[in-house]
Amino acid sequence: MSSYIIVGAGVFGVSTAYHLKKKTPSASVTLIDRTDPPCPIAASHDINKIVRADYEDIFYCRLGLKTLRCWKTDPFFKQWFHPAGLLSVTDGRSCLIEKILGNLETLDSKSETEVFTPREIGTKFRGVFTNMRLRPDDKLLFNASAGIAEAEKALSATVRACIGLGVRYVATAVSRLIIEENVCKAVQAEDGNRYSAANIILSTGAATAKLIADSAPRQAELQVGPRITARAVCCAAVKLDKQQEETLQKVPAVAHHVTGIQGAASSICNSTHGITDPSIPSGETMPPVDGLLKFISDVSIKNTVLHPASGQYISMPFTDKMKSQWTSPEDIPRKLREELDSVIKNIYGKKEADDLKITTMRLC
Repeated sequence: MSSYIIVGAGVFGVSTAYHLKKKTPSASVTLIDRTDPPCPIAASHDINKIVRADYEDIFYCRLGLKTLRCWKTDPFFKQWFHPAGLLSVTDGRSCLIEKILGNLETLDSKSETEVFTPREIGTKFRGVFTNMRLRPDDKLLFNASAGIAEAEKALSATVRACIGLGVRYVATAVSRLIIEENVCKAVQAEDGNRYSAANIILSTGAATAKLIADSAPRQAELQVGPRITARAVCCAAVKLDKQQEETLQKVPAVAHHVTGIQGAASSICNSTHGITDPSIPSGETMPPVDGLLKFISDVSIKNTVLHPASGQYISMPFTDKMKSQWTSPEDIPRKLREELDSVIKNIYGKKEADDLKITTMRLC
């Protein structure tokens, strides 16, 4: 009988366990994460995520289309999916929209798209984005095929489904991998227990570099190096009143890529080098879920630290729970709070932003 240990019960780990067990019911599958599911400091512990195929890389576009079909048609997953559509906004100098449309046309999936100008935005989507900050030459693409998924609810349900299929879930922190002759044989937990399997899969995301460095500090060939960089973005959520929720419920997600406007908004939902790539234009917003409107500032933050045992600098997640879990805005650096305030103004307009007060934030 084949045996598997999957370290990390985020989106990748849980979906791997789910599909492994469905495809091979006789397999022994153990899913390990540091807390009961879902882990509150994991990136997948979120209100919602945009599900899209709007990528300039056709590889991701193809994967996105496959993913959308699953969310829309699978009886299990479609209960967490909302077909809101996606509005992508770029500046006039960008070729992003043209690349997206080219990919969708190549993959015969362009029929649900519409391109329009900034002057037309006030006539679309019930006028919600009338005061969006736009320049005359900016471009807008609406793709009705996209949507949002309720992330935390879907993840928790999938974990329960895994357990129902016979997956063993172990809530314990993994301290290191047991590596012999460059082969991972087992995982060592902080509580002293050791777990072995014929196949060990790491779905540890941003924590991968540190876990491997802790496990084999003197084996340079095993280190992650530049292959994985752990980056975070700052998220915020606004609790909407009933009228606000009704107004924003039927609008699309927004991916704002206009130069100088960095951020994202979506419904709900001590850096060494500090903020990186401040010139990258990016921002998103999604319609509300459970009365929560989530915003994201896509200026990335990298936490780089010296790993003493291996002598290398690695990027790793923040360990401060006050920042990596949903918390009061006062626990987040002022500069990041100001960036998120700008995100709200850029997407909804200054007047509307005055009525959207951030109630909780996190680094994700």
